[in-house]
Parts: sequence; structure tokens; C-alpha cells
Amino acid sequence: MSQSLPITERFYLFGNCNIVPDRYDDWQAAYDKLAEHVFANEPNTLTYYFGIPLEHAANPSRTDSMLAFEIYSSRSDLYDVHLKSNVMQGHFLPNAGPTMTTGLDLTHYSAVGGFLDRSGQKNECGVMHDIQIRCKDKAARTELLGALKLLCGLVESAEGQDGKVQTFLGLQSLDNEEGARIYARYESREIWETWLRSSLIKTFWEAAKPNVSSMEARAYAPNGKGWLWK
Repeated sequence: MSQSLPITERFYLFGNCNIVPDRYDDWQAAYDKLAEHVFANEPNTLTYYFGIPLEHAANPSRTDSMLAFEIYSSRSDLYDVHLKSNVMQGHFLPNAGPTMTTGLDLTHYSAVGGFLDRSGQKNECGVMHDIQIRCKDKAARTELLGALKLLCGLVESAEGQDGKVQTFLGLQSLDNEEGARIYARYESREIWETWLRSSLIKTFWEAAKPNVSSMEARAYAPNGKGWLWK
């Protein structure tokens, strides 16, 4: 079970899959063969999970973007194993490449706190929420990450074992000194919207605001592919 590796010792990847309109199904056809190989042959590819923007959730074939959320045991497991596999190089990239408007658009993170699957049951979520934060400078990020680590612990305590916040991760960018991220999965849209308005979340943003230069957030629906952990 991949969850045996502490959350703060894993290597996190977010990928923006920028898709040529009406080519999503072709992208998925290339992915399906890759996923079969990865699940069977890459034990250190721990999480392989995807989200479709909510505006396209009812008809994923129409989407022009998708979020990939992946976790590896180490950076080497991504760059020296996963991306160099014969199936990746010989099948996925040649077939998926023409369906994308960019090459691989990847960002890398480590976790400061949180949980991947509170119940341990891999229950599918109703909505996932991805928040990207850019702090004013390195010192500002250090302050924000301290508050974010505390928030992760408070969310976990508030939810208990059977909470409806299924995933809540506080992350720091490994690509620069200003970036942070919050990735969360909720049982339903209603639960997500309730949490956005909770005193716990509002208090965090009030404390974090002086350290934040910019922020963007987007909600996604799961596309039914991949796995949360194995």
C-alpha cells in the first residue's frame, strides 16, 4: 500500500494536459495502454489521478484541458523510470503528442502536511479543488507554509476517520521559492462549497493574505481513470 510512505517523503507532480479541442478521446486511448503498464510494472508510481474542469464534466470529450495529479516515491522514479519506459517513449508520447497543444507541462512539489485518503477506502470524490499560490518572496512562503501545515492538521482533526473532505494536501513548490499549493478532494460539490465558507478556511486566508502575491484556483471532476493509490 503506497500510503505506508509518509506523506512528506513523497514526490508530487501536477501536469496540465493541454488538449487540442475534440482530441481528448484520442489522448485517453493512448493513456489506457500506458496506465496498464504503469500499474503492473511501476510500484513507485504511487498515484495516477486526473480531473476534468467542471464545465466539461458532463461531456469530457469536449474538454481542452485536464489536470494530472501524480505521486512518486522519488524524483528518480518519475524521470529515470516512468518517463523513460518503453511504453512511454514508444507508445504514449508519439500517440498523445499530436493531441496536445503543448509538450509535457509539469510542476513539482513536496508536502508540508495533510492526507491523501482519509478513509483509506479510495472512495471517489465528487469534486477536487486545486489552489495555486504565489507568495511575495521566500520569507513570505515560509510563513504561509507554517500556517498551511497547521491548517492541514486542523482539517484532519475536524474531519475524523469518516470525514467528507477526502484529500487535503498542503504543498510547496520544488521549482521556485515562492510557490505553494493546496489540493483537496471532497465528497460532493455541496461539501466543497460548505468548506470554502467555513471559519477554519476563512481564518487561514486572513492569516495568509499578507504573504500572498497572487493566487488561482479551479475545480475539477474525476474522469474515472487512474488510481488514487495502489
